[in-house]
Amino acid sequence: LLGMLAQLSMQKFSSNVVEKCLLAAPVHVKEPMIRELSNPDTMRNLLHDQFANYVVQRALQVADDDQGMQLVAAIRPHIADLGQFNPSCARRVTSRVIKRFPALSKDPVFAAFWQSESTSQ
Repeated sequence: LLGMLAQLSMQKFSSNVVEKCLLAAPVHVKEPMIRELSNPDTMRNLLHDQFANYVVQRALQVADDDQGMQLVAAIRPHIADLGQFNPSCARRVTSRVIKRFPALSKDPVFAAFWQSESTSQ
């Protein structure tokens, strides 16, 4: 599984397996999984993929605070591009980030998508 998470996350059925693994894995297994998903070079592809973006959202949900911030650091450079490509996905990811780390609602990168979600409801 390790070393192939990005590839598995981008396939319909195996992305569900990766999500379940993130939910059920003990800490010593989850840590390298999240580290692999936090690779900034991989994150752009994960965010833009119709299945893998759900894996990223699940990783944000189950990560501890340090791992979560690693994921946020990998997401941040790509969120504006994602917003142009797929605004609804950018809002969902931003919502997960801010739900997990409320202080980031003031981060200008995330605030643009967070406020557009708040005003559209």
